[in-house]
Amino acid sequence: MNQEIISRQELSRWLESLLPGYTVIAPVHREDRDVFAVIGSTGEVAWDAGRTANPAKEFFFPASETIVRWRTGPAGLQVEAPLATRPQVLFGARPCDGMALDVLDRLLLADPADPYYKARRDATTVVGWACGGEHPGGGPFEGCFCETVGGGPADRRFLDVLLTRHGDDYAIDAVTEKGRQLLSGAKTEPRDLPAVTPAHAADDIVGAVLRDRPQPVLQMPPPTEWRAQFDAAFWTELAQRCLGCRTCTYDCPVCYCFDVRDRALPDGTIERLRCWDSCQGMQCFAIAGGHNPRPTQAARQRQRYMHKFLYYPEREGVALCVGCGRCVVDCPVNIDIREVIAAIAAGATAAERVPA
Repeated sequence: MNQEIISRQELSRWLESLLPGYTVIAPVHREDRDVFAVIGSTGEVAWDAGRTANPAKEFFFPASETIVRWRTGPAGLQVEAPLATRPQVLFGARPCDGMALDVLDRLLLADPADPYYKARRDATTVVGWACGGEHPGGGPFEGCFCETVGGGPADRRFLDVLLTRHGDDYAIDAVTEKGRQLLSGAKTEPRDLPAVTPAHAADDIVGAVLRDRPQPVLQMPPPTEWRAQFDAAFWTELAQRCLGCRTCTYDCPVCYCFDVRDRALPDGTIERLRCWDSCQGMQCFAIAGGHNPRPTQAARQRQRYMHKFLYYPEREGVALCVGCGRCVVDCPVNIDIREVIAAIAAGATAAERVPA
């Protein structure tokens, strides 16, 4: 059987054709990093991009968004709750980015669904790039451990389309009906690829490329081990290194803590904003009356890991982590989530289990 292939030139033409009707988000080069950004031309796309510095979640669950605004006037009280309605395409998402959206879906689309997230999610088609494809930014990337948490470099489950680089072309896997409809205007051609089975094209291509550079797979500790280390001294030692800068949570594609604030505009309009918050911030857990159940950085460090690998999995059946590695590469004091997992798996009770 032949595999559907699209050339890089045709892929660019097809993506350009979407711009009048869609907001297109794609990897672009900004200074010394690759980031997801809204593009106005396919000339901006970083076709050799690696893992983006920013998570895709900001285009579904923005860092700051107006959820309602109101004002009073001669006509009485006027209330507006803006919802995003323009269709958008997330292009160049990695399999872990797609997996992250599935993790967020379990929370934000559960009854009652978050209307702001749902509007953007329903309006978006996700076109992914397999990691390990034959191009400079193929991966695996520094800090990656997606296979430890159930993902993989060619995981198609949470994407609408999966593209895998093969020479100068891309093998196409239209995963969902939404993906097939989006691809209807693309010119593809069937081609027989040696050692590639169409039903497993991405796995075959990626497997051949990554055979000599496999991703390390960690042993994920069971819930009993996480609970056993709840009072371990190593949380305090880990916290002594932590700056509380929140980078790890803002970089994370699945962290969802938020705060709600009101602001008054000069024309008398009041806006209610939802803004990202962080479990690593001192005030995140503060409640009325001034009580804070997690007053120390050690308690907040412990909460981050327990939420990801104990509390959320017990409730939803999956980890609150997709192994993307962003927090690993961006932590200014080199706290490595993989080392924490390994320490818990080893039954750590002291800080030397997590090397500085």
